[in-house]
Amino acid sequence: MAAGRSLDRHLVEAAALLHDVDKVALVKPEVEGLAHADGSAEWLARRGYPELGPAIVGHPVTRLADAAWFEPWLATATPEALIVSYSDKRAGQHLEPMVERFASWARRYPPAERAARARGTWTAATFEEVRLRAVELERRTCELAGVAPDEVRRLAWTGRAIAAARAVALARAVAVAPAAGAS
Repeated sequence: MAAGRSLDRHLVEAAALLHDVDKVALVKPEVEGLAHADGSAEWLARRGYPELGPAIVGHPVTRLADAAWFEPWLATATPEALIVSYSDKRAGQHLEPMVERFASWARRYPPAERAARARGTWTAATFEEVRLRAVELERRTCELAGVAPDEVRRLAWTGRAIAAARAVALARAVAVAPAAGAS
């Protein structure tokens, strides 16, 4: 890290891998009623990993829409939490610059669709506030790491991990396909 700050890389990697665990069908019933990310943090804490919670709770993009929650979090977030939250905004199927990620969201979720989503209504003004908060998150995180946003890259092992996960998913799909047709 820049400026001689320390970083728990293993915590970042674990939190990045597990930040959405509350979206898994088997986990959802155990964390019902909790907001996304709070559910992941709670589930992991129950399993002996409470240290991952603070690095996970700030990642949902919906947190950016709540200034009363986000501003104090941003002011006190650990480097690990900033990295997990920032990475979540940048990483889709591919690592995208923040401006492209928000443009993609705007295309996929036009105002009429955003208004209809269960998470609530994001007006054009709210979307712009969220985008600006994301830009500030990017600025702080990259400054802390001593890199420019265009220098951010995935770790070398992630390409192999993604390829392995796709291979497992494909093998499962192939194994299930004949069984589905047999019924």
